Amino acid sequence: MISRRSIAGASLALLSLAALPQASRAAADAVSSEGGVPPDEVWDVLVVGAGAAGLAAAVAAKEAGAKRVLVLEKQALAGGHMIVSSGMLNALDSEGQARAGRRDSAEQFFRDTFEGGGMAADPDLVLRMVNESGAVFGWLKGMGLEFDPKLYEAYTGVYPRAHRTIWARSGMEYGWKLMARARALGAVVRYRTRAERLLFNARGELTGVGVWDAALAPHVVFARSVVLAAGGFGANLAMRARWAPAIPRELDTTYSPGHLKEDPATGDAVRMAEQAGAALAGMEHVLAIPFWGGRVLDYPGAEIFLTNDGLRFTDETAAWDEVFADLAQTGSGEFWVVTDSSSHKGANFAAKVQQGLVSSAATLDELAHRMSVPKSVLEESVRRYNEAWRKKSDPDFGRTRFLQGLSDPPYYFGRERFEIHYTCGGVAITPEAEVKRAAAAGGVIPGLFAAGETTGGVHGKFRLGGNGLLDAFVFGRIAGANAAHFAAGRPAAGD
Repeated sequence: MISRRSIAGASLALLSLAALPQASRAAADAVSSEGGVPPDEVWDVLVVGAGAAGLAAAVAAKEAGAKRVLVLEKQALAGGHMIVSSGMLNALDSEGQARAGRRDSAEQFFRDTFEGGGMAADPDLVLRMVNESGAVFGWLKGMGLEFDPKLYEAYTGVYPRAHRTIWARSGMEYGWKLMARARALGAVVRYRTRAERLLFNARGELTGVGVWDAALAPHVVFARSVVLAAGGFGANLAMRARWAPAIPRELDTTYSPGHLKEDPATGDAVRMAEQAGAALAGMEHVLAIPFWGGRVLDYPGAEIFLTNDGLRFTDETAAWDEVFADLAQTGSGEFWVVTDSSSHKGANFAAKVQQGLVSSAATLDELAHRMSVPKSVLEESVRRYNEAWRKKSDPDFGRTRFLQGLSDPPYYFGRERFEIHYTCGGVAITPEAEVKRAAAAGGVIPGLFAAGETTGGVHGKFRLGGNGLLDAFVFGRIAGANAAHFAAGRPAAGD
């Protein structure tokens, strides 16, 4: 039998990251030795990351019967990108659509998502996400989340099937409810603990993770199964340069504009999986959006985008990559956003006004003056837009989706720029959230699962608005449940 002392010795051997691969082999062998590591030192399910996908996985693992579930979070706060998001969640909801006199279907939702991603996604993953959306919506409501009865069309969401909570900070509300549920079920969360490497024994069996803890001490966390849910790589300049070199280096991220080092999306899980022989998918697809400037709406159709000279330059409801390309044609990296008082403002509206990012003007004359654009140009831009809204036809940019005109002052306006919001590529998974091996090897890595922005193949070239949280919740839930089944010696739920 391997003693606790020998296990501790193996862990203490991890005195540097450089020594981690060699030292971890002996420690990893210990966990699979007959009668080896005491059961109370092995976790059934180890989740890397306490964001939307990670917390969903922890809850699902406990609900699936896992006795010991541990979540590792490198920051001092759970929630990841979820807590700063608008909280828009696409999901099939026949009752909600009926209230609005509309219909939706899995076929339409699939088509919107697959075509919206340039038909570059794995259709099996898209289908699984769509088909599980209604169940996930009900699952969240079962945790006490209260949703606005109105369904929205999230920005670039194509169709009004997005839900938001009744609270202003929907993203934080998800985090609170998921954390409360995870804790009530007995899951453990360790903060300021950074996962560094997946560990395998001499037979190639996954046995745990090498980590740095809050005291900067390296050690091994043993586990029967692992879920990677540590987000994307938008804040990792080296990974961006490797996989998406066309993305300007100077772009910050929507999580921490001007403070890139504060963004936790540094690709840790993707790096760990690649080192372990996992396949990657769609790494070149990086999504940039305007987020922290003049935009104050969570849905399209009630604002216009203007150049420095006060001219419209794009279809404001188009995919963000198209708007980004149109902006580049103007020769500027920034633009104006204008809406009026009749639009339904998003959760960050008050904060942006308080911070001076968004201002108001009582008339178009005042608006032109404060934007430093010719009054005649601005008035003509607004006039042509309102005419297009009335006719539901835009001869200038082909826009077809309009919710309102711009004629109800005060007008709200602010400067806006693009920042990295989401990386559509990552670890390749099956519809059961199993991590695929690199093409040459084929198959999956037993006991290793992944979910959320860590993964690739779900969205293709472009992620529709409202699908980010849905992806995280659906595949986080699948990953957690299947990790629990694997730990118990059972096959994946879909087998």
